[in-house]
Amino acid sequence: MSDTATGEAPAEAAPPEAAAAPAPEAEPETDDTRSARERVIDHLTDSEGPQSVEQILAGTGLNRNACEQAIFRAKKAEQIIWVAPGVYALAPPKPLPSSRNGHSNEEWVARIEAWQVNPASWNVEEDGPPPNDPNHRIPLDVVGRFKNRQAREAKEREKREAAAAKQEAADAALRDQLLAATGGNFTPGPGLDDLAPIKMALELIPLDSILSSIRMKTDRRIYPPNEPATSWRERRLLQKIAEDYCQFVVVPVMVKAWSEAGKGPATKTQSSPPAGYMTDDNIEIDRSHHDSEHAPPGPHSLPKPPMDEDADAAPDVPMR
Repeated sequence: MSDTATGEAPAEAAPPEAAAAPAPEAEPETDDTRSARERVIDHLTDSEGPQSVEQILAGTGLNRNACEQAIFRAKKAEQIIWVAPGVYALAPPKPLPSSRNGHSNEEWVARIEAWQVNPASWNVEEDGPPPNDPNHRIPLDVVGRFKNRQAREAKEREKREAAAAKQEAADAALRDQLLAATGGNFTPGPGLDDLAPIKMALELIPLDSILSSIRMKTDRRIYPPNEPATSWRERRLLQKIAEDYCQFVVVPVMVKAWSEAGKGPATKTQSSPPAGYMTDDNIEIDRSHHDSEHAPPGPHSLPKPPMDEDADAAPDVPMR
């Protein structure tokens, strides 16, 4: 079925760049050995939702000519689909045909997964050579789908691990700031590793305010009788954080709003020309017409209508 039959824009069916097939622009030298089409596919796999051509360009590092040709070829190969003008997404996986060699697709996949965990589980007499043998009897469509799924799972796992590592580093930095605010007056323990109360407070209160409140309640250089911090769930710390925020932020805002209730905006006295009398100073001229030499003239450059010689000397005064 043609792209036109499916309701897609004709320009998307065969981009002019791809149809003309100009000589590809030179790509900058990198360590990336993937083809242009592989970069496009990998970008769409790693992205959430459809991507515009500009987003694909930014994510792949390709030049426009190579990127648009790769998109055209991937679409023609049904690896990606057209979603909207200039927007593409990965094509949904096609259902596998009924498998061969005595097992369904699901059974083959289950056997491969079991073999990965324990190679001795593979039944050579029933299933033939194992998956790592070039002469295996596993249908190639099952092998390809299984490898693609493994690649996706590996990328998702890498994303989760990277996000977890980033969060762990952020938590460590926050914990160091909190401990520094105590001036060294703390007792190490699991209570100081639990940052959940502080993270919830940070949804409302700035970090500087929280650090200041903790400092006032723990730093002995400020108040010698201060007790050491043992947990960020201590009531005295959380209460101090809340009270300081209310005292120095919430209350002043409320008092200011209440004190100004009922007051109207101040009026300014200024001289202005009589109503209906327009001068060059009080006419707002649209000077955006200067932005293009092909734009129509602005109101300030329109020709004056013909008038008598004495018309400029004094304006007409309407008769009452």
